[in-house]
Amino acid sequence: MIYCNCMKRNGIAALFIATFVAIASLLPSCAKKDEFWSERDREMSAHYYNSQRDNREATRLINRAGLRFSAQEHDAVKALTARALHEATLIDDEFLDKVHPEFKLHYRNEFQLGLELALRNLDNPDYQSAKKSTELFSNFVDWYNEHRTDIRLPQ
Repeated sequence: MIYCNCMKRNGIAALFIATFVAIASLLPSCAKKDEFWSERDREMSAHYYNSQRDNREATRLINRAGLRFSAQEHDAVKALTARALHEATLIDDEFLDKVHPEFKLHYRNEFQLGLELALRNLDNPDYQSAKKSTELFSNFVDWYNEHRTDIRLPQ
């Protein structure tokens, strides 16, 4: 009986050790993935995705309303654009550099500036400002799509 209890305990211990070794062997690969993206990076990534989401929603509302939209639609577009811009400004340059060596340049000078112009244009409509904002967004999207495979963003 003592022999059986000992075997049971040793068997359980051996199973525990084998499981621990198996899990521990996975840790280096997980650590390498997690090493690159810090908790701060994940926060920055959330701001990026929030900004993109709010901008898409504002664009969707504009496209749905057409050339003339109500005061309520205007206010909704303005709030979404302001929120998208706010989220964009919360992202630090160190994170943008980590995403891609040229990402910061395009994000700040095309996407973020496009948001600033779009927001300004909602208060003081101006054809040139609207045209420039659209051009900047388009440039950012074109650059992003061209470099899509090289851009790394945590999910």
